[in-house]
Amino acid sequence: MSLQCVSCGDMTMDDRHGDFSYEWPEELSRKPSIFRNAEWRECRNCGAVLLSPSLIERIEAKRYKIAGLLTPVEIKAARTRLDLTQVEMARQMGVGDKSYLRWENGLSIQSKAMDTLIRAVVLFPDFLNTVERSRHRAGGVV
Repeated sequence: MSLQCVSCGDMTMDDRHGDFSYEWPEELSRKPSIFRNAEWRECRNCGAVLLSPSLIERIEAKRYKIAGLLTPVEIKAARTRLDLTQVEMARQMGVGDKSYLRWENGLSIQSKAMDTLIRAVVLFPDFLNTVERSRHRAGGVV
C-alpha cells in the first residue's frame, strides 16, 4: 500500500521488508549496523525512509549496546533491585527527578558518568550512603 511521502508529497511510500542498513552518527560507530528481517516504508521518488516502531526499538537497543550504556529496562531493574522509587533513586544519585525518569523511560540517554554511578550503586548498595557520610566529616575529605 502506498502512502504519501512527508518529504516530497508523492504517493510513493511503499512497505519494505528485509535487511535494513543503519548508519550511525560518527561518534558512535563508523560501521553501519544491519538489522535483519526489518520493516520500514520507503519513498520510490525521493528515497525518504519511515521506520516501523519495532525497527526503532531495535536501533535504540543497539545504540545503548554500542555506547556501552545500560538500557532503560536495565536502569529500571537496577532501581527495583535496590527497592527504591524513581524519586528516591534520583535523590540518592544527586540528579533531578525528571532526568532520572527520562533515562528510565528511554526519553533521554544518561551520560557515561551517570551510567557508571548507576552501576556502582547496584554493585555496592551502600556506596552512596558511604559517600554521603564522608561529606559530613570534617572538611568532607575521604
